[in-house]
Amino acid sequence: MHIPPPSLGPVFACAKRQSHPSPKVHDLGIEMAWGKPQHTGRLYRNLRDHAPYAFRLEDVVVHEDDVLCDTEYQCYLARKTAVGTFVPLSAYLLTLYDRKQVNRDIFAVLAELDRLLPPDRLVTTKGLLNFCHSLGKAEPLPPEPPVDPRTGILAKDLETKGFRLTTFVQEGGRAILSISWLHKPGRRLFFAGILDLRRTQVGIVGQWMLPGSCGVPRLLHAEFEQLWAGPSASLTPKGLKHCLLGVNPQAR
Repeated sequence: MHIPPPSLGPVFACAKRQSHPSPKVHDLGIEMAWGKPQHTGRLYRNLRDHAPYAFRLEDVVVHEDDVLCDTEYQCYLARKTAVGTFVPLSAYLLTLYDRKQVNRDIFAVLAELDRLLPPDRLVTTKGLLNFCHSLGKAEPLPPEPPVDPRTGILAKDLETKGFRLTTFVQEGGRAILSISWLHKPGRRLFFAGILDLRRTQVGIVGQWMLPGSCGVPRLLHAEFEQLWAGPSASLTPKGLKHCLLGVNPQAR
């Protein structure tokens, strides 16, 4: 009988809030446990300089003392403070999975984070104006309620797993699709990447694009590719009409 390997996490749970380690880094009251032997660390929120009210997964950071292996990350998402550097959680999760130091299903991990983290707050023109006019002292505007992406656009296996088309643009002879994943309707969207599709004389061709070393999107892309039957099977007939109508065939 096959015995699954013991779970190495990561697991996230609520913890008693602690004092903020820096004016720009706030404790989230969430603890992360992973690995064998088990390690623990706290999650923090990196407040954006231009929009401190905004929040997304990219703003969640961990202290460098809790980062136990070399991690590649985008410097603008980190925060250097008097008590050390805080590194993006998303990038650290990618490193842990790549090095086989954790093995929990990434969808379960993201669903747990979705439940524990504050709701997403996007940077909006209205929010920026409110922040600027008040010299940064006004209470933030309430978050916009999430809008679920339409369904029936991506192939059935992809949507059953939680992948959704969030936005798309047509540019010349191509359609550029933004793909995200959500745990269930009404919850936050986790960005997965960009799908670039083109019509040609012999059918639909395309490629997947990711912006740099971006952590969780690379983990989601790996899951997407396990279900992906190729560019020509990415969209349903409804999706083809929705995204590629008006896109003329191009030479390969």
